[in-house]
Amino acid sequence: MRWSFGILFLACVAMVRADDKADGFVPLFNGKDLEGWKERQVKPGKDGFWSVKDGILTAKAGTGWLGTEKMYGNYILRVEWKIVENGNSGVFLRVPDKETNESPSSTGFEIQILDDNGSQYKGKLQPYQYSGSLYYYVPASKPMFKGVGEWNSYEITCKGDQISVVYNGEKVVEADISKEPKMQTRPKKGFIGLQNHGSIVEFRKVTIKVLDE
Repeated sequence: MRWSFGILFLACVAMVRADDKADGFVPLFNGKDLEGWKERQVKPGKDGFWSVKDGILTAKAGTGWLGTEKMYGNYILRVEWKIVENGNSGVFLRVPDKETNESPSSTGFEIQILDDNGSQYKGKLQPYQYSGSLYYYVPASKPMFKGVGEWNSYEITCKGDQISVVYNGEKVVEADISKEPKMQTRPKKGFIGLQNHGSIVEFRKVTIKVLDE
């Protein structure tokens, strides 16, 4: 029975990857190691927070973020994530290539990942701090968090001034950065990143479809 289940699981994974490929998506995360990624904003000798096992990209509690080695402008990004109780993380978009101690959410953009129901946050959040939100700027239109220990999915589209987020199959953000002065100064191209915000977080099935510039 275990052997049959394992075969079925691998077949399902292969089917998902085949569907993504048919839609023009390619892997950003190869499921084996950190090829194509780099730990950023970590203190000297304090790297090694990120690891890969059984196709899962995991950050142990720490600081900094994991960024792509390439920069991207217009694209559709698909990513699945899972957090622990009171977990906090994010997906960074269009982070500029410059040395700074500022958070990428201040220099690029961030789609929030959070345990919306966690005791550490309940009743204390601004609307833009809930998971699925374009952090600082556009709150998610509805709660879609499946809960601690469950896999959640984002499909994030960056196209010129437009940024949208589909969260577990529902569109929750449709933003026009040209209408917000503070967002207008952000770059239209940069690194994609995964945040380490002091709690364990896991990612899988990170794929991208590059759109015309």
